[in-house]
Amino acid sequence: MQAEEILTKVRTGDELPEGWLVFPLLRNKVMLSMGGWLFGIFMGIFLFVLIVPIVIPSNYQRGFGAALFTTLLLGIFLFIGLGSLWSLITDIWRLKHADRYTMVLTPDDFVKQEGDKIIHVPCVNIRHVTARGTPPPDRTPPTGSAVEQVSGVGENAASFLLGRRMVGALGSRSGGNSRRKGRRTPTTLACVDTRTDREVIIANDNSFGDTFYIAALLKEYAASAQQIFTK
Repeated sequence: MQAEEILTKVRTGDELPEGWLVFPLLRNKVMLSMGGWLFGIFMGIFLFVLIVPIVIPSNYQRGFGAALFTTLLLGIFLFIGLGSLWSLITDIWRLKHADRYTMVLTPDDFVKQEGDKIIHVPCVNIRHVTARGTPPPDRTPPTGSAVEQVSGVGENAASFLLGRRMVGALGSRSGGNSRRKGRRTPTTLACVDTRTDREVIIANDNSFGDTFYIAALLKEYAASAQQIFTK
């Protein structure tokens, strides 16, 4: 089935065929993310405005080293503020057009729409599903030391500043502390499309739901489709 046919069937609101799963955009998750961007805007612009009159022009009269450091510092603050502003605008747009942001998983296909962009991967071509981030809490009694992993709203600004991959790398180099790793690992969900052997980014946040749960379903549906295909 074509991606447009699947999305049209979901939009009509009719009863879906057995095995179809729909993951709409979660407004509460997006609004929580927007809180992080507001914090980034405030901190970036506030620190930029606060420091500019202190370091200009004095720091630029103390030699190349001081001038370079000052420029980099101001650039970082401005980047955090303006970057967070852009991300906030993007999330506002997503909320306003939430009906154009959805994921659909059928026994045969995975389809995701993000505005005008549509990702379509047949389940038989899905390989190497990978979810990163903070997994859901383990409800079973701990056998050893239990560590709670919590993500703060500041992760949004840090991820934008250093990049989601860099934030994850910093967490992995923190000396084996699982709690710190859990906090610093960005949320991502990806798979490999065997038609092109390229990685497909399915999600880079939790705005469509728990990425580990979606990953488990993707693996299950992909395995079933591939088993049928090989028979």
